[in-house]
Amino acid sequence: MLSKLYRSRVALIAIGSLLSAGSCHSENKEVAVQANTQTTSDSTNASSPIDSSSALPVGGVVTTENEKVSDAVASKAETHVVTINNMKFNPATITVKKGDKVKFSNDDIVQHNATEKGNSWASPLLANGQSWTFTPEKTSDYYCTVHVVMKGKIIVE
Repeated sequence: MLSKLYRSRVALIAIGSLLSAGSCHSENKEVAVQANTQTTSDSTNASSPIDSSSALPVGGVVTTENEKVSDAVASKAETHVVTINNMKFNPATITVKKGDKVKFSNDDIVQHNATEKGNSWASPLLANGQSWTFTPEKTSDYYCTVHVVMKGKIIVE
């Protein structure tokens, strides 16, 4: 049952990403995602929780290129940018301090994501011009689940 639910959620995320890819430059969208749950809307249930172990994204904020994340706490933490371009994370290894934020910015022509090797965090699929920001809690290796040859590492000091 969980596997069927997971496949359904992944299919909906993929369809939503494809639909929003054409309009991401005309609208400013921000999706705030809670670390442990997210909600979905449909005609029968206005707001039902989704188990974070079966749904992406986990933690972080998705923005388009024209948006800025504003938060009083964010002003104290440094934001490090990992650019996704030419099927690579650049820089592939990044060192941050505890409390700093990491922003993944997709400048490639295809969709990508960033997923921690142990699945403790994961971004949604990011279309060209979209970004996702989160605060890493520990050192971790990550990769793109769409293009598994794309790998990187965040070192938290």
